[in-house]
Amino acid sequence: MTLDPAQRSQLQKAKLAAVTRDFLDQERARSAVAQETVGFLSAEIDVAEVVEAGSLYALNLNGHGFVLLSESSARSLSAAMIWAAQQPAQRLTVFVDAPSPSDARTEELSRWAQYFLLAEQPIEVRVIDGPVSRRVEPGSVPEPCALPERHELLEQHLLAEGLEVVHEHGVTRGEVLGLEVARLVVWPGEAGGDDALHLEVGVGRFDRDAHAAVRPDESPVDDLAHTVSIIRDHRFPGAPSHAVQRLSRERWLRALAVAQPSLVGAETLTAIGMTAEPAGLRDAFPASAVGTATDGSPLILVFSCGVDLGLLPLAADLREQINSEATLRIALPAQDHHVATKWLASMLRRPAELIDIEVGWG
Repeated sequence: MTLDPAQRSQLQKAKLAAVTRDFLDQERARSAVAQETVGFLSAEIDVAEVVEAGSLYALNLNGHGFVLLSESSARSLSAAMIWAAQQPAQRLTVFVDAPSPSDARTEELSRWAQYFLLAEQPIEVRVIDGPVSRRVEPGSVPEPCALPERHELLEQHLLAEGLEVVHEHGVTRGEVLGLEVARLVVWPGEAGGDDALHLEVGVGRFDRDAHAAVRPDESPVDDLAHTVSIIRDHRFPGAPSHAVQRLSRERWLRALAVAQPSLVGAETLTAIGMTAEPAGLRDAFPASAVGTATDGSPLILVFSCGVDLGLLPLAADLREQINSEATLRIALPAQDHHVATKWLASMLRRPAELIDIEVGWG
């Protein structure tokens, strides 16, 4: 049976109230002074006290915030922290259902949470199991992806078209101001290929497949030149609004900074991948680079635009993966320094700098 929105909302509120009661009962059992610590009886929790805050369900009990996430993701975690900061709460406990295949693992969620403090207190993540919940320990930071297999001749074709050659998440891409127009792909033997690298042309996977289907006899080098010409007609600073101009703007900012590191106070910069990958070409997702500041110190840059709630957890995760002692700078267009982003940056255990970067689009 499909629940209507009102029924689903009531069910989620009841779920949060139930797991919060159980959590407080567990705390009471662990502490002889829990009555003073918690300050209220779990039986007093009423479903009517639970509020719906966007996609979240939340409860503020004497400064202790309890939040039920709609999904296990960096943006949902950030939304919970923003809600808690607005209360203001002094402590935050986050509940999440067992993740769906498209969600982040709860261990990842807990790892992202550990990069932040709310009122100098750590943020706890708990996974729901029926009417109870259990604490989720942070997962380990993933190892950086190995560099992709290199192919000098194919990469020369990318360079000959003036493309930015980016090695990221084990893949070599050719980009026009951050927009992928080609990549080097291994054609696996089990699928009838030769287990060798090939140049595939197109803006994203579906476009590459379309190019292969529509132009099977055209040389990839000729196809690349034709595609790059089309993209450059629409993707340049000050160009009229066009779909091509609106894609991958975070990567556009990175391309500008890698070409001219002084824009972000860097001496050198090299593009790298985040600890996670975007689901698709149209999804807003941070871009990143590593290098040195003008004083020679290690530097990590993360680029974003608009309001991306997943930005700060993912940026902090990248710093932990690459160099936990490095300076972390978040480069945003001036108009995108949203109060939510500033709040989240201020909650990091290790600070991050928010800096302006001039946009390259119209």
